[in-house]
Amino acid sequence: MQSIQLLTRRSVIALAGGVTAGGVLGLPTAALSQTASWPSRPVRLVVPFAAGGPADILARFLAVRLARELGQPVVIDNKAGAGGTLGAADVTKSTDGHSLLFSSTGALTVVPAVSTNMTYNPETDLAAVGQAVVTPQVIVVASSSRITTLRELIAAAKAAPGKLNFASAGNGTTTQLGAELLKREAGVFMTHIPYRGAAPAIVDVMAGNADFLVADVPGVMPFIAGNKLRALAIAATRRSEALPQVPTTAEVGLPEVLSSTWYGVMAPSKMPATAIARANEALNRVLQLPDAVAFFKEQGVTPVGGTAQEFARFIQSESKKWGSLAKYAGVTMN
Repeated sequence: MQSIQLLTRRSVIALAGGVTAGGVLGLPTAALSQTASWPSRPVRLVVPFAAGGPADILARFLAVRLARELGQPVVIDNKAGAGGTLGAADVTKSTDGHSLLFSSTGALTVVPAVSTNMTYNPETDLAAVGQAVVTPQVIVVASSSRITTLRELIAAAKAAPGKLNFASAGNGTTTQLGAELLKREAGVFMTHIPYRGAAPAIVDVMAGNADFLVADVPGVMPFIAGNKLRALAIAATRRSEALPQVPTTAEVGLPEVLSSTWYGVMAPSKMPATAIARANEALNRVLQLPDAVAFFKEQGVTPVGGTAQEFARFIQSESKKWGSLAKYAGVTMN
C-alpha cells in the first residue's frame, strides 16, 4: 500500500472538489522546547456531534494516537446540538487550559453565518489549531429504495416537488448544505428533515423514514458495504478510492455539485500560543503515522495537516463559500 502524504493546497483541490489546505508544520527546535510543559493533565476533546457519526469516528481514532504523542490521555466528550455550537460554546467557556474542539465545516463556517443567537463569537473566542482531514460527500438512499441512480432521484423530485425529503445531521451542517447545493444545481425542491447528528439521520434513511442523505463517506461506508445503503454519486471531481464503483456528480451531469467536509481542531482563544503549537505539532505527527494513513484511505478521507495560521486563513475562505450558500438556501438555526 502506498503511503498517503499530507496534501498541498493544490492537490486537495483536485481530490476534494475545491477544498484547500496548507502543508506540513515544521516547528523550530526552540519552539518545540517551549511547548514541552503542555499538556500537564488529560486533554478533553469535545466532539459537538452525536456519538457514532463521522466526526466521532475520526475523533476517537485520532484521540488514541494524540494521547501517545502528548503523553496524556485524550478523552472524547460528545456534546451534540445546535449545528455544533453547543460543544463549541462549551470549549470557549472552559478554563482548564486542556479543552480542545474537534469540529467541522458547517459548525465553523455555516452556523456563524446564519445563527442569530450564538453565545460566543467564533472569530474571537476560538483559535485554530490545525486541519485534520477532508472527505468528499456521497449521496445515499436505503438499499430498499426504488431510486437506483442520481438521475432517478432528480426525476422523482421534479415529478413531485416537495414530496421527496432528505435527512441531515442538523440545521447548518454540511449534510444539509450538500443537499441544498444539489437542489440548487438540479433546479428541484425537496423537504429538509434535520436530526440531532449524522448517526440518527443515517438510521432513518436506512429505515425508509427519509428518502436520502448527503453524507460524509466515513459515516456511511459500513452501511454501504453491508448493503443497507445504496450510494448514488460522489460529490467530488474524482471517484473515491474507498468507493471506486460509485460515479461522481460530474459523471452524471452535475459538475457544480461538489461538496466535502473537513474536520479540524480548535482551542479557546485564551489558550497559550505554546500549547496551541504543541497540539498542532502532535496533530501533524499523528496524520503521518502509517496506521493513520491506512485508516484514512480505508475510510475515504484525506489527511491535510498544516500550520494553525494556514487553518485560520482556510476557515475564513470557507466561511465565504458556505455562508453565502446557507443564506441563499434560507438556512435557519433553532
